[in-house]
Amino acid sequence: MAGEIQIDSVTALTASGSNIVLNNVDTATNRTNLGLGSMATQNANAVALTGGSITGTEIDLKSSGTTIYKSDGTTAVLSESGGVVTLNNGTIGSDVVFPSNHIIQVVQAKKTTGQSIGSTETGITGLSQSIVVKENSKVLICINLGMVSSPAGADAFFYLYRGGSALSGTTHSDTTSNAHTFGQYIDNSYLYNTVSFMYLDESITSAGSYTYQPYAKSGSGTNITINKRAADTWSGGISTIILMEFSA
Repeated sequence: MAGEIQIDSVTALTASGSNIVLNNVDTATNRTNLGLGSMATQNANAVALTGGSITGTEIDLKSSGTTIYKSDGTTAVLSESGGVVTLNNGTIGSDVVFPSNHIIQVVQAKKTTGQSIGSTETGITGLSQSIVVKENSKVLICINLGMVSSPAGADAFFYLYRGGSALSGTTHSDTTSNAHTFGQYIDNSYLYNTVSFMYLDESITSAGSYTYQPYAKSGSGTNITINKRAADTWSGGISTIILMEFSA
């Protein structure tokens, strides 16, 4: 018949105006013959991905609250709601760049024993703490000495060391030979004081491990004691050093 193509008396093609219509077509078989999978039947605004992977492509999360799940299909990894994207599950990689002045990590060391220190600058044992930081990070050092005492009136001088030497810029710049980072005076062996100090180290330019430790010495002829009363063992305390890394 004009306008038709028949195969074995079965109409396969029909002309309709300027269009050609396929008749009696097994669509599933033809998709298979053409090498098309199930994606061929999905519309652009209603695509369901149930396997495989996507690489090298940006994924836009819609403001309706779209969620990306782990392979188990139930654990939310990334979600968006009202313009806010939330990382629900996972680990932040080491190469992630944080906004400026955000805390990246916190580490601590504590000293629970006593120590007697004389007139030579000596490291306070138990308070040496290392931290591995990123390039150009800043480190906030928080030192708290629970008890500082002396058997007689004495000046107690303290210093901040990094990597085995006094950290540049942390001692008084226009005083005598007793320039130090922070200090205390103790009247007698039955008195003790709590000494605290904070300092922000902004001199780091290279990524790596940095070790901080408070040092101390007596400015008088008698020793000073850390974490215990000089007169006896009637009371004692603990001391801590806390390091916080801040993003550049």
